[in-house]
Amino acid sequence: MARFWWYLQRITGALLVILLIMHFWVEHFVSENLRRGDLTYDAIRARITNPVWQAIDIAFLLIALVHGLSGARSIVLDFSAIGRRGAQLATAALCVIGIVWAWWGIEAFKNL
Repeated sequence: MARFWWYLQRITGALLVILLIMHFWVEHFVSENLRRGDLTYDAIRARITNPVWQAIDIAFLLIALVHGLSGARSIVLDFSAIGRRGAQLATAALCVIGIVWAWWGIEAFKNL
């Protein structure tokens, strides 16, 4: 099972690099409004209401959550003297935190 967490951390890290490059490219080089200097809330809202961009942003959120919480799990397990039961509880707690945080982030798109 340790191998799974190790691979998960590396895969999500690589995906985050790709998504971050895409994010910066779109936000800073492709956005006509930004290049003209008139980026407004309405311009951002118009982009974010597009289902394709919502999917990309939600993927970014989910991958970042998995990567961050997996890293937090590794830190807790590496630097604490908890047994197998404690490790299971820590993993379960971080999963619950991740699910709640993901739900909260996805719900934000419904209010646009």
